[in-house]
Amino acid sequence: MRELLLISILILYWIFAVEPAMLNTVTYKIPLKELAGKKAVLAGDFHFTGKHRVKKVVEKINAQNADYVFLIGDYTEKIPAEYIVQEFNKINAPIFSVSGNHDMPEDLNKFPNLLDNRNIKLDGVTIAGVDYFSPDIKKAIKETNPPVILLSHDPDIIKKVPSRVNLILSGHTHGGQITLFGRPFFTPSKYGFSKGVINNRLVITGGTGTSIIPARLFNPPEITVIEFE
Repeated sequence: MRELLLISILILYWIFAVEPAMLNTVTYKIPLKELAGKKAVLAGDFHFTGKHRVKKVVEKINAQNADYVFLIGDYTEKIPAEYIVQEFNKINAPIFSVSGNHDMPEDLNKFPNLLDNRNIKLDGVTIAGVDYFSPDIKKAIKETNPPVILLSHDPDIIKKVPSRVNLILSGHTHGGQITLFGRPFFTPSKYGFSKGVINNRLVITGGTGTSIIPARLFNPPEITVIEFE
């Protein structure tokens, strides 16, 4: 009985303390000839509750030496947005961001290159983004030609995105947070999206934080590296 109690305590410690504190790097190779040889970091679902975590995420992103950094929402829980922006400004690559369902409008105005329903052209590629609460895909990709990369916090938007958008970058699912050997018990996607690459067109990052329950199992926090080829 004592051994069972000890094992239970260790498992709970892992789920609530050890794994949520991790920060892994997951790399995917995505075909997009216009950006061949370039590298991007996709990160989101931060739900920052401590300043040390903000610094750790920024350090991890910078260690990738990426050409672009895409941030897809849900930035803070308890940390002031001003502090997060201050640290994000230390990222050594161009940043493009969109809002998530946990973000407050008064905070979002502070974030760099916020692409809520608009786009920016860079290196011959259009980077577009949609607002979480009022997504307007038509407005976001107005007057654009392929190649187009669309940032959307919610991956379910893929069903509405026209084919001239080459790549959609999302999060929101947290990879399920609690999984059993990679299979989530729950994911906030009506299409069953969890994380990873879907048909070389949609990339979903598993997120760096937690929400509702501060726990993870068999699904460590991650930043996603995309190597274009």
